[in-house]
Amino acid sequence: IPETSDLGSRFPLENAQDLDIGSNTVQAYSIFPENEYFSVSYGSHSEDDKYVELVLEKLLDREEQAEMSFSVIAEDGGSPPRTGTMEVKIVILDVNDNAPIFTQQVYIGKVLENMPEGSLVLSVLATDQDAGVNGDISYELSQAVGQSDSTFVIDPRNGEIKITKPLDFEDSTHHVFRVKATDGGGLSAICKVQVEVVDVNDNAPELTVSSFSSPLPENTVPGTVVALFTVRDRDSGANGKISCALDDQLFFSLRPAYKNYYELLVLEKLLDREEQAEMSFSVIAEDGGSPPRTGTMEVKIVILDVNDNAPVFTQQVYIGKVLENMPEGSVVLSVLATDQDAGVNGDISYE
Repeated sequence: IPETSDLGSRFPLENAQDLDIGSNTVQAYSIFPENEYFSVSYGSHSEDDKYVELVLEKLLDREEQAEMSFSVIAEDGGSPPRTGTMEVKIVILDVNDNAPIFTQQVYIGKVLENMPEGSLVLSVLATDQDAGVNGDISYELSQAVGQSDSTFVIDPRNGEIKITKPLDFEDSTHHVFRVKATDGGGLSAICKVQVEVVDVNDNAPELTVSSFSSPLPENTVPGTVVALFTVRDRDSGANGKISCALDDQLFFSLRPAYKNYYELLVLEKLLDREEQAEMSFSVIAEDGGSPPRTGTMEVKIVILDVNDNAPVFTQQVYIGKVLENMPEGSVVLSVLATDQDAGVNGDISYE
């Protein structure tokens, strides 16, 4: 009997046969044990046309009770009465009256951004109380948002959701899409899926110079800002927390300015072009990841000369000899002075 049968539906049964006649033949029918779903109706359209029917008294639900058994008893009018029994088994036929139901309305999964293609993110599950084809469920992605439609794929049979390519936390921290479950009769349900991308330390700190002074006069006042630069790391949390330092050198120091800005300062020690005309060192930025990643910026500063050195003669006293009869213009001797400064500051004239 289909589970969608209407109340009052009738289902004919075979009449009971009794070889006696008159009042000794079949007089009544009953159901044992009594149940709330069926009653028995009997009567005759004529002397030779008798009928027995089961009458549906309560709507059926295969998902609540898939089958039931009872007895139909025929009783004659003799004294004492005699009975005959027929066993009745009712099988409730399924119709697609139940849509799939997801175990959750929202599924939340997490995936590391460096997980390889084909990695499992999560599984969704829908159930259907119907039987057979009506209870067979298939899954598909529905209403994808942004790039999620090409980033994820779902197994239509078991609801496993996998990534089709590695994710990038720096491009998108989460993906939202929907999954549709459809049974064999065409009824469907939809759930929401949220995938959170977990950051890994896959980006090194980046340093960018905003301003830079070079060449630098050797008489630059200590504390002067030589360069202003920014640091950034596309990772988040500890992976994006940056600290900066200089490699070993004596002339410069770093000072945080504001936000991610740093100032490169001249130290208390004075510069001296004549001692070192050019300086090269590294600014090293390190994040808080485990293991940490570093970024390096090479700095080259040319020291500009100032006239801080006087000429120095190679001798304090020069002694020369000249014959008294040497002609005018004869060379008596040469003097020589040197100057450690460069360019014009080092050009020497004599008088």
